[in-house]
Amino acid sequence: MKIVLEKNLFQTSLAKIQGIVERRSTIPILSNILITGENNTVDIVATDLEIGVKEITKATIIEKGTICIPARKIYDMVRELSENQLEIQGAQNFWISIHSGKTIFNLPGLDPKEFPNFPETEGVDYFNLNSNDLLEMIEKTVFSASTEESRFNLNGVYMENIIKEEKKFLRMVATDGHRLSLIDKEAEAILERGIILPRRGFSELRKILGDGETNVAISRKNNNCIFKTEKSIVVIRLLEGEFPDYQQVIPTSNDKQIVIDRKNFVGCLRRANVIASEKGEGVKFSIKEGKMEIHTGGPDVGEVKEEVEINYEGEPVSISFNIKYILDVLNILETEKIRLELKEESSAGVIKPTEGENYLYVIMPMRL
Repeated sequence: MKIVLEKNLFQTSLAKIQGIVERRSTIPILSNILITGENNTVDIVATDLEIGVKEITKATIIEKGTICIPARKIYDMVRELSENQLEIQGAQNFWISIHSGKTIFNLPGLDPKEFPNFPETEGVDYFNLNSNDLLEMIEKTVFSASTEESRFNLNGVYMENIIKEEKKFLRMVATDGHRLSLIDKEAEAILERGIILPRRGFSELRKILGDGETNVAISRKNNNCIFKTEKSIVVIRLLEGEFPDYQQVIPTSNDKQIVIDRKNFVGCLRRANVIASEKGEGVKFSIKEGKMEIHTGGPDVGEVKEEVEINYEGEPVSISFNIKYILDVLNILETEKIRLELKEESSAGVIKPTEGENYLYVIMPMRL
């Protein structure tokens, strides 16, 4: 193989796949990437057997072929080159030579035939979603997924298509048993049934989509979910198991509607967190007409009390929540005001943006 590439394009592609590569893998080939040059493009493939990424980069193909090369090493090399053009050539015994200006790197590779096959992505129907919408859906759900390895069916985000008001939507849901995030985006989704994608897979997908490409084609094939753009293909292996019936935990009778300025609320909670972080992160919210008192602490760590103005008319109610769980959601919302929906001290609360009805966050109360 002999190819010529622009350094910046090549470096960008290499940077995107670094999180996929297994640097300390017991399978040495997974520390490498597969580079194939053909038809004036170069395919750069990385996999950890759970997530596979193919980056497609323009190149001049002098001699087509395939090489297998250490991912981190070639990335570090390319990053340090001063010229904006480089030539990669395969040599005997799987060695690779990289020329750029007066610089020559020679390093050993591996037999490309040992590299795992990239999953087949053709022969299925795709539906399209705007990349910014997909990124928003990931950002507003993935943080709620469980990090406990024993709860493998909660270690990811559930994705399904639904119909609301005779319109098709793509829905994502994540929960760790203490909180739940749900978001809908209008899309002609065609998933036959709901699927669970691992949290890490979505984290890597966010990096791939970071360059602002406008549309993502999405499909399922066998036990994989495929995300395709003009320059990238990401294949994520689905998690096994059944996702819980999340509809049962979404409150439908919370009659106490509290509207709060989001930035003021965040400021109060951050100040309270100075004390709450030393006492199990529990905070008591005492709510009555026009104001809410935030209180946490105890005789051994000190205490903090602060009042915040709210828009509320109704019976007083007190409830305790994990302050981190509330800050997590407030930090990813963008609206000026948020709505907190409550029923009683022992019932789950719901947080929503005041604008739009396609996102909600359910949080279970704490006992202090």
